[in-house]
Amino acid sequence: MILMKREELLEATRHLLLRAGYYCSQICRIRPSSFDFIARKDDLLLLVKVLNNIDAINEEVAEELISIARFLEGVPLVIGNRTCSSYLEDDVVYFRYGVPIITYATLENYLHGMLPFICAAPGGFYVNIDGEKLKKLRIERGISVGHLARIAGVSRRTIRLYESGERASVDVAERIAEFIGVDFIKPVNLWEEIWKEEIEVKREIENEMLKLLERVGAFILPTQRSPFHAISQILHEKIIVGVNERRIMEKAKIISNLARVAEKESVIFMDYCRRKNIEGVPVIAKEELKKIKEAEEIIDLIAERK
Repeated sequence: MILMKREELLEATRHLLLRAGYYCSQICRIRPSSFDFIARKDDLLLLVKVLNNIDAINEEVAEELISIARFLEGVPLVIGNRTCSSYLEDDVVYFRYGVPIITYATLENYLHGMLPFICAAPGGFYVNIDGEKLKKLRIERGISVGHLARIAGVSRRTIRLYESGERASVDVAERIAEFIGVDFIKPVNLWEEIWKEEIEVKREIENEMLKLLERVGAFILPTQRSPFHAISQILHEKIIVGVNERRIMEKAKIISNLARVAEKESVIFMDYCRRKNIEGVPVIAKEELKKIKEAEEIIDLIAERK
């Protein structure tokens, strides 16, 4: 097995999505970062993280990646090669703290319409069951729950769980399919799996500028590992927010690029800045922000300085 190094894998993943018709941001080289680039096609927005070893993902990174993705109405996706102990299998979906992880080959197959059917989870490999179809087939063939349970080697309660849509291990699903003779396994929809689990969004706002923004009614989601300081919702607008950025030109380019791909607004708040716009990103000074009383004023100022 020949595996690409991380940088090669990162470039190859971005070009693969470009060839598939996605509009991709530039790669975010600033570290640390919970994602490497974002990609959009129609209504689907992906926040992509590429790793050689997926064990590098910790809970904090995963939570931020999921939180940003949900706020931007997107989906987090990690492309990886291996764990510390083994290589990842193609056409299998892995998860770390709720984030879906696949190989480059799996993504390539997915983009060509070949969907994965297997999920890796603690204890082995599993498949998604079409519970309604399984129950219908069992009843049509006059098979009792108890008889199917004996064939599958599980309890009656487990068969009931399968019929309600619970996942089954690959070997159990194969025994049932061989006995019934009809396929009832559903493919894994990467874009739906992430929304099955609820996560608690952590919001500790310490930055003075973000507190001023919250004062006028803005919802703030601070970030720790992203090329911007926060994402905010002001009225109906979702906005990528920078605060007192060092290397302001470079950061403004990144924020502007991400905002275009995500189809969101952007703004940078500075303690002091003579310019009203940098690289297409509106700039608002701290003294201006202090004078703002209503959320509409911020929206109008951003629109004026775009």
